Amino acid sequence: MELESKLYEFTAGTLWDSFMKIARVNLLTGEYKFLKMEKALQDVGFADITSIYDYIREQVGAKLVLSEYAEDYLKFADPQYVQARVFAGERRIVQSYTRKAGDKYMWVTFGIVAPEGCSPEDPWAVFTWREADTDTTTMVDALSTLSVIYYKILKINLTKDTYECVKVDRYEQENFVAKTDKISGWWNDFIEQGNVYAGDEDVYRQFTEIEKLREYFAEEQNKLSCRYRRKIGDDYRWVQMDLVPSIEYRDDDQVLILYVKDVHDEYLMELRAREELVDNYNRDALTLLYNRHKYNIDLEELQKGDGVVFTCLYVDVNGLHELNNQLGHEKGDTMLCSVADALRKYYPEEKLYRIGGDEFVMLSTRLSKRAVERIVEEVRRDLREDHYEISVGVESGMNPSAVYKVIGAAELAMRADKERYYRQHGDRRKKRAINEELERMLTQKQDAETFLKVIATKFAGVYFVNTKTDTLRHIYIPDYFLKLLEKTDFCYSEALRMYVDK
Repeated sequence: MELESKLYEFTAGTLWDSFMKIARVNLLTGEYKFLKMEKALQDVGFADITSIYDYIREQVGAKLVLSEYAEDYLKFADPQYVQARVFAGERRIVQSYTRKAGDKYMWVTFGIVAPEGCSPEDPWAVFTWREADTDTTTMVDALSTLSVIYYKILKINLTKDTYECVKVDRYEQENFVAKTDKISGWWNDFIEQGNVYAGDEDVYRQFTEIEKLREYFAEEQNKLSCRYRRKIGDDYRWVQMDLVPSIEYRDDDQVLILYVKDVHDEYLMELRAREELVDNYNRDALTLLYNRHKYNIDLEELQKGDGVVFTCLYVDVNGLHELNNQLGHEKGDTMLCSVADALRKYYPEEKLYRIGGDEFVMLSTRLSKRAVERIVEEVRRDLREDHYEISVGVESGMNPSAVYKVIGAAELAMRADKERYYRQHGDRRKKRAINEELERMLTQKQDAETFLKVIATKFAGVYFVNTKTDTLRHIYIPDYFLKLLEKTDFCYSEALRMYVDK
């Protein structure tokens, strides 16, 4: 009677007016007695239940508690859970949920209040129910929203190396069992049970090293984040773990909130965007082959190799300067793209670079010198169909010592090939190629505007002459010859004779 009297006195003095329902409870046996119960929270048909833990289970079973909150509320139907928390020194524990009250639903805050000295020897505490205030409702709404976003929410104490579950996703509840009440043990068990992708285990272990976390938060007290892949079903998905100091945080009591959320899709998009950005930075804008910057990086990597034989193909385009001057840079760009396309076609798995205006390089650790030389003849044949010519040099060697020696030898071979080409063909070949391109443009009626703007101004006159009819169709006629044509009624041979006589 004395214990009950003291508990009643404690309840009346501190709790009575604030709560709609109050029960004194023996935490060990579950024995209980209601000291106060307002009509709104009366549970009909529960009179024969002798244990408070059974009472809570029955409330859930009768669907008085809204289903989405039932799981959290049911924790208090577990004697060991309640005893562990109270006997460890917690004097006030609260949990808010929505329940039926007559034909309506109301927010209720359930609480356990333990007087000083509550222990296994004196196991009496008070269970309370009250209508949740606005702040509590707002907080629970926020937690409900967070629960949709986050797989897991834990309240952890770095100082005590403990944790308390706020929310854990259903898959984890079914497939992961923490064998310890220590947060460091939870993290270790999570890895040991295969929930972290093997390639991310080191990152996960380093991030969750509790001594380093204690040191970090003692100095920074800012959010700390880590991305890793965790198992969901048969797959691994990217998630992000955030550690955020709680409002209860103190230097001597480091309380944090741990959040884990799925970032798989957005992180893959980020990785793809990052790869595209890097790739664009390493690409030649015209040909889309790798550029000089990427070439220099790859040469440095090639120098770090371990005795692998590689082959260098060095290519230079013949006649680009003349083509640019006579037909315009657009035609020069077309030529360069044609060379790049041909190299891509015949060396699809090799690294190809445009390292200068008309210079291309291919580096291969797969193809021998002989194979590259054989394939490059096919490249030449393809390009000749478009009336383009290239000079090439090929050399092989072993990294790391011979990298620049091999590339230098390939470049020298290309120069020698270019000299042979111009000795054999000279300016006549270059001009003939340009004239053929010009004729093709005109007969196909292509690029007339480009011709008039770029080509015609480089000649005194340009004409199409029909020798059978002795007439002409002009493309570009200077004023002085136009006057002669008008005098001869546009007879080409007469106008030409007048021009010669004059």
